[in-house]
Amino acid sequence: MTRWLCLPILLVLGGCSITIPSSPPPIRASAPAGAATLPPEIVSKKQSVVRVSGRAPACFKRIEGTGFVYVPQRVVTAAHVVAGITRSLSVTTDDGEAFPARVVAFDPSVDVAVLYVPDLSAPPLIIADAPPGNAYALAYPKGTGREVVQQMKIERHILASSLDIYEKRKVDRNILELSSADIAPGLSGAPLVVPGGKVAGMFLAGSRDAPNRGYALAAEEFKTIVIDAWDATRPVSTQRCSK
Repeated sequence: MTRWLCLPILLVLGGCSITIPSSPPPIRASAPAGAATLPPEIVSKKQSVVRVSGRAPACFKRIEGTGFVYVPQRVVTAAHVVAGITRSLSVTTDDGEAFPARVVAFDPSVDVAVLYVPDLSAPPLIIADAPPGNAYALAYPKGTGREVVQQMKIERHILASSLDIYEKRKVDRNILELSSADIAPGLSGAPLVVPGGKVAGMFLAGSRDAPNRGYALAAEEFKTIVIDAWDATRPVSTQRCSK
């Protein structure tokens, strides 16, 4: 039986969705350590993970993060990744193919957004709860040109108190506490894939006081939002940029 702890946590959201120049120089990432020995069910999921990018003119930003397909033509990501974006929203696959997208669900409290990408044919990932143990974050970290697979460990489940993406309202959420050798900027929205190939959570942020500690939103926390948006096509407001 999973044991939940109730703790206040401080998240560094700004270190997860990243602000970059409008025309960033192309950078190729080296293969992650241990890439040759990744479980085949993890490697097979890479095609379902995308880079999310767009422009937020009101705050003079071009924003990037990560997202993943959970049903055909729908991508889930963190709300703070797309907050304030009103132009050029797109998702890009690992082979460099870009597709226009629009936000059809946006929850700044839970920090979840869903994108409708009608031309995207990538297969969906299965979302399911998982106990503590090994996991892999599939993401596009800052400074990389390709998708990177980073091994992490789910240390424990936490019923955590933190603030919404606008730092205005207290929110209690089910969070997975993670340990890793490197919690890099750009992981926001990345799926946390466990052995067997299912998504146990979505990466949200790094810790302010521990550089190798991160936090992911537990699958049970965002299941309802993504299920409600599984056939949504109508655009919704992305409100304003997060801090």
